Amino acid sequence: MWHGHESAVTIPGRVPLHGVLHGCCEVTAPAWGLVFCDPFAEEKKCAHRVMVEAARAFCAAGISCLRFDYRGTGDSPGEFLDATPEQWVQDICAALDYARETLQLEVVGLLGLRLGGALAVQAARDSGSVNLLVLWEPVINGKQYLGHNLRRSLVKAMLTRGQEFDARQVRQAHAEDVFDFDGYRVSAETRSQIEALDLEQDVTPFPGPSLVVNITSRDQPNDDCQQLARALGGSVAAVRQEPFWNRIGLVRPQALLETTEIWLAEQQAARIAGRPAD
Repeated sequence: MWHGHESAVTIPGRVPLHGVLHGCCEVTAPAWGLVFCDPFAEEKKCAHRVMVEAARAFCAAGISCLRFDYRGTGDSPGEFLDATPEQWVQDICAALDYARETLQLEVVGLLGLRLGGALAVQAARDSGSVNLLVLWEPVINGKQYLGHNLRRSLVKAMLTRGQEFDARQVRQAHAEDVFDFDGYRVSAETRSQIEALDLEQDVTPFPGPSLVVNITSRDQPNDDCQQLARALGGSVAAVRQEPFWNRIGLVRPQALLETTEIWLAEQQAARIAGRPAD
């Protein structure tokens, strides 16, 4: 059972954003908070329930949370087709400022899932005021991410069109100025910005503690997550967990939440003791 309160808020900025604030009933000193960075398109919808459960779990552990919708998504204004990852990074920075001021936070971190993890890394670099990073199964290479979607579209088209299936038509559709991404209309500019994401090459050490979580069926994190953690100068963990961002239905995220909660508690204890935890 979580202990806290939830309220809908409007985050000021270039575009006013819809958010939900998960505040803790018990005041902790110092005050800690997390801003959630959602994944992309259909993955955001599939992951919604887990993200809500995560915010409530962390709030019960004394860490306030802010969930919000990027411009063009959810209940925030704008059209999805017109929004870009660069603008969403700006939205994350606006949400950071709002959370820090509204909750009077001493420590504020970003928690990003999938593409939201890559955006969180960029926002932390642009903002310069992020104290910690938590990245759940982050998209590390944008070209590979989009390529995976193309392969999924090819399989779907092959199964639904039968003898009328033409792989060239599917590939051509993905090369259009506006193309279909899991039922979402995506612009060429957004595609270009996602393709440019490369956390293998374009990452600098993060000055605070960071955690990269590889959600997998294996006991050890994959090489990409280990390399990213080394580049950030933080920790990496493997969690046996269903890939909840690509399926609809009830998923129990206890393993993921427990791993993250333990890491956050270690950071809190280390800060109180005045020593680094990583």
